[in-house]
Amino acid sequence: MSTQTTETLARQVIELISSHADIPPKDISLDSYFIADLGFDSLAIVEFVMLVEDEFNISVSDEDNETIKTVRDAVVLIQKLISSQR
Repeated sequence: MSTQTTETLARQVIELISSHADIPPKDISLDSYFIADLGFDSLAIVEFVMLVEDEFNISVSDEDNETIKTVRDAVVLIQKLISSQR
């Protein structure tokens, strides 16, 4: 995967959330909490993580999955997992 900036990655993650949860991108920020702000339940989070794994060709462990509370958490984790594949 090509090197990308955090900003580009954040936009991609927000677009994934938007299409998965049918939420306009303008209503999603890096500080949005998946459950409290975006209305995700535990199943929706698992489905989102599966989308992320497919989209970015990474594998998210259950332990890492539990650390994802905000959109920023997801972006940081994805960036870390992409970097570790190089």
